[in-house]
Amino acid sequence: MVSLLRSNSNSSSSPTLSMAKMAILSLIIGVVIVTDAFVVIPQQQQQQQRMQQQRQQHNTKVMSIRPSRRLSMATTITTNDNSNSNNIRIKKAGGGITTIPSGSRDLLWDPASEGMCGMDGDVSIDERILRGIDFSMTSSTSTSTSASSSSSTSSNSVGVTTTGVITSAVVPEMLYSSQCWLEYLDQEEPYVAPTFAKATNPVKAIVLGRTSLITEDAPGDIQHIVLRLPEGFHYVEGQSLSVIPPGLTEKGKKQKPRLYSIASTRYGDLLDGTTVSLCVRKAEYYDPITGIIDDSKAGICSKFLCSATPGTEIDVAGPIGKTMILPKDSTKDIIMVATGTGIAPFRSFMHRLFVEQTTARHMYTGNAWLILGVPTSGSLLYKTEFDSMLQQTTTSPSQLNNLKINYAISREMTNKENGGKLYVQDVLKENSIELFSKLEAGAVIYFCGLKGMMPGILLALEEVATSQGIDWSTTLKKYQSNHQWHVEVY
Repeated sequence: MVSLLRSNSNSSSSPTLSMAKMAILSLIIGVVIVTDAFVVIPQQQQQQQRMQQQRQQHNTKVMSIRPSRRLSMATTITTNDNSNSNNIRIKKAGGGITTIPSGSRDLLWDPASEGMCGMDGDVSIDERILRGIDFSMTSSTSTSTSASSSSSTSSNSVGVTTTGVITSAVVPEMLYSSQCWLEYLDQEEPYVAPTFAKATNPVKAIVLGRTSLITEDAPGDIQHIVLRLPEGFHYVEGQSLSVIPPGLTEKGKKQKPRLYSIASTRYGDLLDGTTVSLCVRKAEYYDPITGIIDDSKAGICSKFLCSATPGTEIDVAGPIGKTMILPKDSTKDIIMVATGTGIAPFRSFMHRLFVEQTTARHMYTGNAWLILGVPTSGSLLYKTEFDSMLQQTTTSPSQLNNLKINYAISREMTNKENGGKLYVQDVLKENSIELFSKLEAGAVIYFCGLKGMMPGILLALEEVATSQGIDWSTTLKKYQSNHQWHVEVY
């Protein structure tokens, strides 16, 4: 996770520095994602000349981070530089998890040095830092200055000449190419990552941090938890992680594994391919007489995860599952129906298709439709992330306006049929013409959440189908046999 760069330089150069630092940040992680995770502070102005003379000896300082109160917030940064006055959309992801301690530049993970660069290559952090205040996020085709700068470099260079001397202050288009080092995971059947560890012989994951996803007045306790996985443990979007809580059962046996849908893409929230994120609701027990929560009867595994502190080791196994994976056809429409923490796999879908610089995002031309059901507005999970995605798909010329989101807030919204509470099945009924049109055209629909959601959904769809003269039983079997119907409930 990354934070905005802060400078000790003179205030007179702050507008340019702000833009330069933000550019360095975005290129470090491959996509424009910024979080309060660590702060990179350039050397004082008087040291810049020495840095240019000794390009291989950078004294960039890395300071520990200031924790963010919440994960996955969205914001907009506007630079003051006249040459780059456009708004740069950034998304706060992660939420204040310190992964880089105070120390030297060497502790900062560099994708380029690890071979985890874009499809066409990338420049290293050292090369970016060398540009100092001259670094710019301006597109190489947006200004005459950038055009002339681009022409001064070779066609296959990445902001440097063939002699290795950086001559352009403009970020080459090549730097926006895709992350690709984990794309091999689902290139061949069965199109999922292989099992790394079995529940009978689990491996250790380490908690990097967690944060609440809901407001204080929302019911329950839902946490976003980021874990560091052992080297070589990989997964793809739609798979699940098996967690084995510590301790023994009343019969003296090991605890049984619990499955949790993975809420991050294969690259993880840190984008280094070594972490996994979970969206966990603490299973709480309410005393039927007093109505007070009895924490001693809370879910064993969910309580353990929702109270885990950074550094805690957790037994995990997997990855598991191939029911909820994305279709290989990048033109397919997808429909995602979730209740509560069932949003987890769909967050990974949407990050892959609308946020990260992956081939999946660049090639996706279908339409995505999310329907999320929660009890209150304060229970909406990852809403700021989804709002950011919606804005990008509707305002960016490179996007296709191909994301639709409907919320069913049961305690605050009413359905059109009888004015009762609005649930996800009501949203499906109210949009039944669009729904069946998409399904008949080959769209793929996913359901994830509490198993109690499915009876109401099936009944609603049967009623709609019957009203339209459709044989629901036959139609459902057709969708299932065509791999258009995927359900994961718990």
